Amino acid sequence: MSNTDKVIKVTPEFIKEMVREERQRINETLELKASHPSQVIKKVREVEASDLADSLSKCMNYYQACKIKESKMIEELKRLQEVKKELRRRIIKGI
Repeated sequence: MSNTDKVIKVTPEFIKEMVREERQRINETLELKASHPSQVIKKVREVEASDLADSLSKCMNYYQACKIKESKMIEELKRLQEVKKELRRRIIKGI
């Protein structure tokens, strides 16, 4: 029997593992906005171990900046909702 004639027993666990691996490939493809999983390798950039700390630090700083911006946007949204509510009251009174 050669390698091409090898029989693989298909079990529910084997199918689940195949689906899990394919789901991971698809998610990576979507995250990197690639059209095919083979293009993911071209878009992924490797980071040296010594640079990993800097990369992680930059990610954490960006995360904190996003949290601050999010809180400011939430405050602005609340103000806009109050203005909208007041304008609605004026419109209803004017009718």
